[in-house]
Amino acid sequence: MRVRALLIALALGVGAQGAHARPPEALACAIKAAPAGLDARVADVIVSQDPDRGRPTLDELRGVVDACARDQFLDPKQTEAYLDYTMGRMGRDVLDARLAGQGIAVGLIDDALDIGPGKANNPAEKITQGDLNRVSGALRDAGHDPASVSVDGWRLINAWITATATMFDGLRRLD
Repeated sequence: MRVRALLIALALGVGAQGAHARPPEALACAIKAAPAGLDARVADVIVSQDPDRGRPTLDELRGVVDACARDQFLDPKQTEAYLDYTMGRMGRDVLDARLAGQGIAVGLIDDALDIGPGKANNPAEKITQGDLNRVSGALRDAGHDPASVSVDGWRLINAWITATATMFDGLRRLD
């Protein structure tokens, strides 16, 4: 049965030539396979903006992603894109709750920067002052004084933007 499924998948893949998105269950592989707490540690690395200090966490994430990539027959370029997707996705999942704890709705950030499913999702090399001004305006429009956001809150907002850009950039490069 497995051989037949593999042959069908290969036959379908030859004709598709990357024109379709990966199925959600394939994208979720590393999320599901990750040990408990890895997502929170990944979010901490994103918040800290210190990949050298977070190297053990990133190495552990790479191991999980590499295992899923092998199972899905991803080439090295796709594996790197999948690593970015997974890191951003894990970060977003954790940061969502942390931002909610600060009273900040992530949808407000996504809308202000036109990010999320079906939106522009522009790749972001770095967060600009213009990005933060748009988020500040959205906070103000929602009745939340941007000046009342703590330093930690702004770090979480920056991390959310970074995680989101990383996730969507990885997804864009994956197929």
